[in-house]
Amino acid sequence: MGWSRQRKISTQSLVFLQCLDAWKDVSKSHDFKRIEREERRLKRMDEVVEWRDFGAGCPPEGKSRKSSVSSMARAASSDRRKGQWLMAAARAAQQADRPPLRMLELGTCLGSGGDYLLSGAPKGTFYMGLEGSASLADWTQRRLQWHVDAGSDVHIQTGPFERTLPALIASKTTFDVVFLDGCHEGQVLLGQWREIQPLLSPDFIVVVDDIRWSKDMHAAWLELCSEPQVAALDVFRMGILIPNRKSGPSSEAVRVAWHQRA
Repeated sequence: MGWSRQRKISTQSLVFLQCLDAWKDVSKSHDFKRIEREERRLKRMDEVVEWRDFGAGCPPEGKSRKSSVSSMARAASSDRRKGQWLMAAARAAQQADRPPLRMLELGTCLGSGGDYLLSGAPKGTFYMGLEGSASLADWTQRRLQWHVDAGSDVHIQTGPFERTLPALIASKTTFDVVFLDGCHEGQVLLGQWREIQPLLSPDFIVVVDDIRWSKDMHAAWLELCSEPQVAALDVFRMGILIPNRKSGPSSEAVRVAWHQRA
């Protein structure tokens, strides 16, 4: 079914409505404007970064690549529209009776996604970023130092997900918000979704990036939407998954209005 033919959010989707309410507010925040300034600065940087690619077609040890900071900021970082939804997801996950939020990101790149997530979360939030490339992990660590100084607990694990994700699962840590942004292959996305199940808290919010990147990414997203244990919100370039609290199988994904899309 085409995006425009999907049902819009209804009053029955409480968590999605909380996300939408937060989405309306975060763009007015000081943090959102701060990140926008930082993104504009990165997009003007000509500095070249040598990084290691563990994506499709690369050897197990990864493939060395070189890219300018400006090109990566334009092509690979979470932009304003996506960032607004990441901040909204972090805000919607907050509950008065819950301990500090725990957030996980697969694929940190230059740290934009982590910056948005932590900016939507309260002080004391625990953030774990998994990044294949050591040089990009260093960029993320330096960018998120602002949040460390403000009281957040930030950790970055470096290496291919095939190594870092099983180690994280073995630690039996659980997460309230997860951002899947580490690969643009449908089967890999489905595999990651299966792997992270032990990591999800009972009231999880999982944000999936680039669900319309390719036909197989969109097919994988539709497969996730069909799983009975989840409810899905389609925000066009991203998707959001939460626990399905209704009895019986999950219905089709709901969507936001066009002007609210990521």
